[in-house]
Amino acid sequence: METKHEWVEITVTVDAMYADAVANFLLEQGSTGIAQEDLREQRASGIACLKAYMPNDDTVAGAVSRIETYIASLAAIDEKVRQTTQISVAGIPDEDWNKKWKSFFHPLHVSKRLVIKPSWQPYWKQAGEIVIELDPGMAFGTGTHPSTRLCLQALDDIAAQVDGCTRASLLDVGTGSGILAIAGVLLGFAPVVGIDVDATAIACARTNAERNGIGDTLSLSTTPIRDVAGVFSVVVANILPHTLIHMKDHLVARLAPNGTLILSGILAEKADEVIAAF
Repeated sequence: METKHEWVEITVTVDAMYADAVANFLLEQGSTGIAQEDLREQRASGIACLKAYMPNDDTVAGAVSRIETYIASLAAIDEKVRQTTQISVAGIPDEDWNKKWKSFFHPLHVSKRLVIKPSWQPYWKQAGEIVIELDPGMAFGTGTHPSTRLCLQALDDIAAQVDGCTRASLLDVGTGSGILAIAGVLLGFAPVVGIDVDATAIACARTNAERNGIGDTLSLSTTPIRDVAGVFSVVVANILPHTLIHMKDHLVARLAPNGTLILSGILAEKADEVIAAF
């Protein structure tokens, strides 16, 4: 009897210059997350290998077709894309899902002080480091994607500038695995609130908060941003461009006077549209 694969793994190799754009497009098509090869290998070869994972349902064929069309549009403007890009699709059993993406996730220095450590790997903390232990499960956010790293670097820089007597508050919109909110608590922001429309993501974020010893400190919920009370010194949203634009008024409303709004997850070709909206 034929085995029913619960997940589909879509592998895209592409010129490294387009890796971020393609990774974001894969997320827009419904990927639960993106696994990317070691960045040192990517820099050496100039080729990025991205693996996207989607539930094996009736939306997969359409998603694959749109991915192929998107790659073709990139190839039309850059011959290197046509020469280097390959797309393959394979089914994987549900029980192999964790093994697949975990093989790509290793301890990672993401900012001056922050280190992301997978929960299943050992790491020896160095002086001055702040280590976040993480198991993203099926929620987006491991620190390996550039959009997440840039947010973490921004939070580290802001925290370093804040007077210790005046703690800055933080709202993380679309918290996913909780990585940004957890980093915020460990960097000294208070209070810190993380919200996400996905209950599975919130459950994952709670587990990660407890793993880092801040389960009672970090507020996590599926509360819609329009219902979040109060204003915050920093509001961070690492989500897709059209979602940022859609919730613009709510994001701005949650920002305290002279506060900082951090927006990420934005493709280069969408940057002007997002800037104009805000």
